[in-house]
Amino acid sequence: MKNFLFLFLSFAVLTACSSDDSSSTNSTTKAVIILKSTNGTPVSNVVVYAYDEITWELIGDETQFADFQASSDSEGKATFNNIFTNTTFYEINNFTNTFRFSAHYTLNGVDKTKVVAITFKKGESKTETITLN
Repeated sequence: MKNFLFLFLSFAVLTACSSDDSSSTNSTTKAVIILKSTNGTPVSNVVVYAYDEITWELIGDETQFADFQASSDSEGKATFNNIFTNTTFYEINNFTNTFRFSAHYTLNGVDKTKVVAITFKKGESKTETITLN
């Protein structure tokens, strides 16, 4: 496992040092995750964690290793204004990456998690709704 992790980190460093194509360098990739209750009302103050494809595959839904996080506002929106790192969108993955967004919450005294996966091309903006039931 240590060898695999070393190989992954080496790949990440090499990828981070490679050049991006000029058409994609200034693109902002944005996600809005809307949290709603079963009756459709917005749910505020819930942290949503975002994991890129590699992080999710290696670590899973471990919140301390999330690539990004945002808390839902009074409209239930958790906004990720720029889900980008040097290893998120690059030439090898055709500037495309799948992110998993997980919301951890408590309902009727029971801890729950909901996850939604969204695939982005660098520079896209997408919105998805999660019903917390």
